[in-house]
Amino acid sequence: MKKIASSYFDAIQAAIALRNLVFIILLTANMPIQAQHKISGKVMDGNSPLDAANIVLNTKDSVYLKGTSSNSKGTFHLKDIPTGDFFLVISYLGYGTKVVALDKLSQSVNIGEIRMTPVSGQLDEVTVSASNVINHTDKQIVFVTDQHRSTSTNGVNLLLMMGLPRLTVNPLTNDVSLPGGESIQFCINGVKVNRTDIKALQPQEIIRVEYMDNPGIRYGSDVVINYILKREISGGAISVDLSNAINTNFNEDQLSARLNHKKSEFRANYVLNSRNLKKSWTDQQQTFNFTDGSSLTRYKEGVPGKVLERSHNIALNYNLMDNDKYLFTASLNQSIRDVNLMNRSRQYTSAEIGKITDVYGGGQQEQYLPSINLYYLRTLKNKQTIILDVVGTYIDTKVNRKYEETENGSPLADIISDVDGDKYSIISEGIYEKIFKNSGRFTANLRYMQSFTDNQYTGTINSSTKMRQNDFYFGAEYYSGRKKKFSYTGGVGIARSWFQQTNEKEYIDIIFRPKFTLQYDVTPNMFLRMTGSISNNSPSLSQMSAVDQYIDTLNIQRGNPALKPFLNYSTNMMLSWRKDIYNATYYLTYQYIPKNIMEDTFRENDIFVSTQNNQKSWQRLGNELSINAGPIKKFLMISFTGGINRYISRGNLYTHNHTDFYYQAQITAIYKKFMGMFQIKEAYYAGLSGETLAKGEDAHLFMLRYNSGKYSIGAGIMNPFTKLYKRETESRNIYTPSKSTLYVNDLSRMVILSFSWNFNYKRLLKEKQKRINNKDVDSGIMQDR
Repeated sequence: MKKIASSYFDAIQAAIALRNLVFIILLTANMPIQAQHKISGKVMDGNSPLDAANIVLNTKDSVYLKGTSSNSKGTFHLKDIPTGDFFLVISYLGYGTKVVALDKLSQSVNIGEIRMTPVSGQLDEVTVSASNVINHTDKQIVFVTDQHRSTSTNGVNLLLMMGLPRLTVNPLTNDVSLPGGESIQFCINGVKVNRTDIKALQPQEIIRVEYMDNPGIRYGSDVVINYILKREISGGAISVDLSNAINTNFNEDQLSARLNHKKSEFRANYVLNSRNLKKSWTDQQQTFNFTDGSSLTRYKEGVPGKVLERSHNIALNYNLMDNDKYLFTASLNQSIRDVNLMNRSRQYTSAEIGKITDVYGGGQQEQYLPSINLYYLRTLKNKQTIILDVVGTYIDTKVNRKYEETENGSPLADIISDVDGDKYSIISEGIYEKIFKNSGRFTANLRYMQSFTDNQYTGTINSSTKMRQNDFYFGAEYYSGRKKKFSYTGGVGIARSWFQQTNEKEYIDIIFRPKFTLQYDVTPNMFLRMTGSISNNSPSLSQMSAVDQYIDTLNIQRGNPALKPFLNYSTNMMLSWRKDIYNATYYLTYQYIPKNIMEDTFRENDIFVSTQNNQKSWQRLGNELSINAGPIKKFLMISFTGGINRYISRGNLYTHNHTDFYYQAQITAIYKKFMGMFQIKEAYYAGLSGETLAKGEDAHLFMLRYNSGKYSIGAGIMNPFTKLYKRETESRNIYTPSKSTLYVNDLSRMVILSFSWNFNYKRLLKEKQKRINNKDVDSGIMQDR
């Protein structure tokens, strides 16, 4: 049966009635070997053939199967197609997308001529490449293929197989990162979640991944990764994911479960993370320039000590959905985190090189963070949607820190700093969305946050702080479809911040937050995009605490209640090219932040005080190239990201410049059920802020995994060619210049074994997208550096 639909989504809706019947037929059919068929046709513009039209074959669940392009005669051929139900998507720049529904395909078929219709203002028009990727103005949509599923065990390492630009995925630790430490926000069907929620997903339940490298004004992140899931009406799933090192104490274990019954779905997720690093130490050299012109250099030679970190995360979720009417979700989350540091060093000075002082600096931090989230979505007439979300959070933090110096067992210095903090907050948000027929999309959101913090500081210095804060934000954004080769997005927000600390004046700030995007499609395979935005940043509660904390006998850390919010001006230009399995993207970024909050160190009675202040400005000019290729012959995937950053940090009393180069490369090989990977990165996350230069991370790893479908086993090694893992930091302050190097022996040649098991049974139902979920994680406690 052939039917040309005018909309991809209309075609999907038309096929729902047949899906359950086809599913039963496929289950009861006894066909050990399926016949392979061919699909052919011809793409036309009036009486002329269209060359290089994009042809994509998807299953009825929107899973990518095959892709090709039409030739100079407009014809195309897709071979080795199994029996089943499919959608054939035909697209070409400047023309409306056509969809052919192929139901019960059981033999080769020629669908004849497909006549494309030119359009000038199609809503949310997309360009479908001859791959499993669809390009929008603000995102890429990557459909999950059978190869993705067969080589992945959860939602995180699924990203590893997709080859998304700039993205780095560590399959051993399940960490996901961007160059320079840019922020990533994860979502499931539009709702903001944590990385552990993504790790709990089974590849079989994921339809596609939306990679938003140009998110809307309300997200507040550099990149958003949104997972679109299938919806079950019965059955359930259980998954176990274990990663444990065999030569040190390093593990990340997760247990997840899901149960579906009619309109209801229950999810539970438990994660245990543990790091017990027994060989970690820091070497430091710090010079003190006193007011009388004299100077003293202090050397600390670290002694291997312990770093113990353990966290428990429990999440319970219930949602009730009436398709095309409403969605209600209630979530309860609990996080418990415990950190113990035991740092020892041997200290001597330039004045008394032969005199050795034993130094101990360590402590414990415990944090208890429960939260509850209530979410409601309602669909109205005329393609309108209203969303309401309320989140309540409590953060209980206890910090115990001790610093002592001894000489031959006799105490020279003893500093104690204990903190007991409580924070209460409530966040509420509402979103309205309206889709205009063949015109555009309008979105408006309103957000309000109220918090109260009470911190008690005891020990060498006793103090207390009480802070109140509320933030109000209203934003609106409009997207218009393409006008020939152009498309644009425009939005503006208004933000109001209010905060007051005990015995301090209140502060109120109101700013505008505009953002725009302009995109020009150079060719069907290449586009040029420019974005610009102004955003605001408020000082954190910990930075504003009117508290002194002794770090050692010569250094004090001090909060600054006089800090003020500041603006962030950013503009980006991106040139992207994609052809078949090859993709190259060039980024040019300029960021300018006047009155940025950065460090400020000064002398006070020959004690050196480190605080934060609104400095003159901070600038960054970045150039980056990202190249991806694969899968080549369904076997090999190669990716490379490299760039150069130029930093200019202007303080009220200092100016520092720095240029750094970084790169990350990865090669992945796939053979049947086996997958192997090598990854290397150098000078990642380097950067200059204020007067502190972070040298970046050099790391590499090998990994091999076998995936049988329901279970997988894997092994890997981190930094096999490095005897000692290290991170370097440098301070360029004129009064206390310093260099320090952190060494962690446990992170070199660390061997990790992994095991996962996924079990599920299900029937499918289209699910609405939950689009927001707010959470407060800032305790408001000032931490020592």
